[in-house]
Amino acid sequence: MNRFTITMMVSALGLGSQFASAASPQDPPTVIVRFADLDLTHIQGVAVLYQRLERAAETVCAPENSRDLVSQPYKMCRQIALGTAVAKVDRPALTAYYRAKFGGATVQIAQK
Repeated sequence: MNRFTITMMVSALGLGSQFASAASPQDPPTVIVRFADLDLTHIQGVAVLYQRLERAAETVCAPENSRDLVSQPYKMCRQIALGTAVAKVDRPALTAYYRAKFGGATVQIAQK
């Protein structure tokens, strides 16, 4: 995977069918987040990337009824998608920023 893009996919988390009825399991909702323009050695760049990842997680996890953004499945999907993306970016500053937001919680991803 290119070091400067990250693709978030819900079906890899086993949650795709709950959140995107238009997408089949073979065609999960995805969002590509680009960050080559950011300097991740500074907190400002890390914060901007984190916001981009949050928006991407919200997009891939959004339920059909967008008013249902407080449901437990939505919250779980969003946190897993965000944690997985942070782990895939694999930058210590971003990981520390994520942990500060979630009180030390991290998501482990299995390597294929």
